[in-house]
Amino acid sequence: MWNGTDYYNRETLYDQVWAEPLLEVAKRYGVSDVAIAKTCRKMHIPLPGRGYWSKIQSGLMMKKEPLPPFDTCPLVRRMSRPPKAPESPKKSISERLVPEAFILEQEIVQKETQPEMKIVYRADVKLTNPYVLNTERKLQDSLRKKPGHFERGRCISSNDEAFEVSVGPDNITRALAILQILCDALDARGYSIGPKPKDPKEKQEVHYGFPVREPVPIYAKVLDTYIIFRITEKSCKRELAPEHRTSSYSTFEYVPSGKLCFEILTSPYESYARHTWQEGKAFKIEDQIHEFIINMIHIATMKKENAAQDEIRHKRWLIEEEKRRERERLHQMENSRIKTLLEETEKLVNINRIKDYITAITEEGKRRLGENYPDSDFAKWVDWAQQFLEKNDCRSWKLPKFDLSDQYFFIL
Repeated sequence: MWNGTDYYNRETLYDQVWAEPLLEVAKRYGVSDVAIAKTCRKMHIPLPGRGYWSKIQSGLMMKKEPLPPFDTCPLVRRMSRPPKAPESPKKSISERLVPEAFILEQEIVQKETQPEMKIVYRADVKLTNPYVLNTERKLQDSLRKKPGHFERGRCISSNDEAFEVSVGPDNITRALAILQILCDALDARGYSIGPKPKDPKEKQEVHYGFPVREPVPIYAKVLDTYIIFRITEKSCKRELAPEHRTSSYSTFEYVPSGKLCFEILTSPYESYARHTWQEGKAFKIEDQIHEFIINMIHIATMKKENAAQDEIRHKRWLIEEEKRRERERLHQMENSRIKTLLEETEKLVNINRIKDYITAITEEGKRRLGENYPDSDFAKWVDWAQQFLEKNDCRSWKLPKFDLSDQYFFIL
């Protein structure tokens, strides 16, 4: 997030850029030297030419270009970035939750440095791995269908009993060779290739009463960790000539760039492992197969470490959840006590009102009826009302309970 609300002073900035190199001025403002140069151009501040500071260091006297007048100089806000937070150093093996996994990783990586472990790419390698052969079949099927706009000019092999590959027609053979050599290298190291075993507890999806077949992705099992990866190729847009356009919407086409990218999709947080290799002018992914495997080992080790961290976090969550439940239980008990108190108080107030009413109405009835009161219907009502008061007298009420824990057992 940007901060800072001051503006550059034209005269001050002019003195600074002629007093020390632009990089030093930029550090003072917390920005890049490119940003300072752009600001100087906006404010018409001349800058020292190339070689100016080297000549100054050699003892030559250089002429300072004067600051030209600029009556309509714009106000340029000083924008500085906050200082970067220091990166947390990597933990030592003794500080890890599963130190034995990191010790094993060091031993394996050390072994990988030996000459006999070197992996050599061969374009004419024979495809023997069944999942590589499935990938080849799917890519050839995609090629026969002629990749279009939605495929962006690439042949696609879905990750279903095959590897996920999305490359142009010219790179199919090359991608398959990389996969085969990678599979051979993993197999030679004792790392299997295949689908991940399905959890028997997992329910199969059903659609209209019929079980739905789910895709079967292919993993590399490295140090008991299932790692998935893919090979892709970027495509570029190319404008079509008017005579080649099939409709008013098809103004361009996708053309594969020829640059492959290898991605490890299983990449846990804080893995400190590389998971993407994008080709450049002098960088080919077939030369990095050995590095793919080493980073898979790093990722597998960090997966174990993260699993141990998740277990600790889960235990802490259970403790906090138990505390929360206890707080909730006590809160409900307190609310129940308050509710009982209010209800019983209101009940007592109503009973006292009824008593007052019966006393007042009885006196009025006796005054009106006189000698006829004992045999009157009103006297029967007074007897019934007195019985009602006796039944609902507070001496017959149950005493309120403070300990209500037996009512909230379902919360725990």
